[in-house]
Formats: sequence, structure tokens, C-alpha cells
Amino acid sequence: MFEIKYLYEVPQHFDTVADWIYRQWWQKPGSTADVVKTPLREHMQAQPLPAAFVALEGDKPVGSVLLIESDGVDALPDLKPWLAALYVLPEYRGQGVGKLLVQALEQHAQQADFTDLYLVATDRVSFYYDLGWRVYTKLVGKTGITIMHKSMAADPVTTGNSK
Repeated sequence: MFEIKYLYEVPQHFDTVADWIYRQWWQKPGSTADVVKTPLREHMQAQPLPAAFVALEGDKPVGSVLLIESDGVDALPDLKPWLAALYVLPEYRGQGVGKLLVQALEQHAQQADFTDLYLVATDRVSFYYDLGWRVYTKLVGKTGITIMHKSMAADPVTTGNSK
């Protein structure tokens, strides 16, 4: 059974989450994990934005995801906030961990009254599509990316409440 917690609730896993993000997306010659640790420290308190979530199996961290104000998409500066850096340990993929992390982030976003969420997908578009996300636009360039969107407007049929 997996449990999702805010990163600030399990600060002992800060370095692990920072390392995952660094190795997956930021590792370059001459850089260090500090390129991730410095902004990630902003996620270490209870607040609407930014927020970080960790999936745990017992005390073991097995995945994480971030809610951030901007994902650096210069062509779309007005879109916010963004789901970013969804990561699940390879041996835990396909077990629903990613889905649980996305759902926890979405619930947080709804409670914070964010009306829309966005994400950058270079792959795994179908994973997000299956979770109710839709293609917002596609950007071409050196690496074609898909920008996905999900409305956080409460649906009384599925959430049991209305706004």
C-alpha cells in the first residue's frame, strides 16, 4: 500500500527527491544537485504553491511530483500552475504510484482554488490522458513537447461537492 505525503511532512526524504529530479532532468556536466535543491527548499512548508508530494511504501520513498508556478515554457508565460517532475522509481512503475501522486497534486490544487493545471509532456501523453488531462497545444523545436491541461473546476458528480 502506498501513502502520499507532502515533502515537508517527511523532510528526511528531501535529498532523495532532489537527487531524483536532478538525475532525471537537470544533470549536466559542471552542474550539481544544488541546481535542484535550492528551488526545492521552497516546497518545504505548508502552502498552496509550490508544493511537493512523495509516495511512500512504508518509510521508503518511491516517487514524487511537484506543483510549481512556472515550468519555463517561454511561449506560454501566462499559464500556471504546473505539474512537474513526476518521478517513480523504475521498480515501482506500473503499480499506480504515478496516478496516486497526480491525484494528490490535483486534490491539493482544487483545495487551493486553482482553476487550471498544466504540464509539459515529452512522452507519456496517454498516461495523463487516461487521468483526464487533455492536449492544450504542441510546441515544435529541438524537442517537440505537448502541453497538457486539466480543469480543476469541481465536478459535483465526481467530487461530491460543488463550488
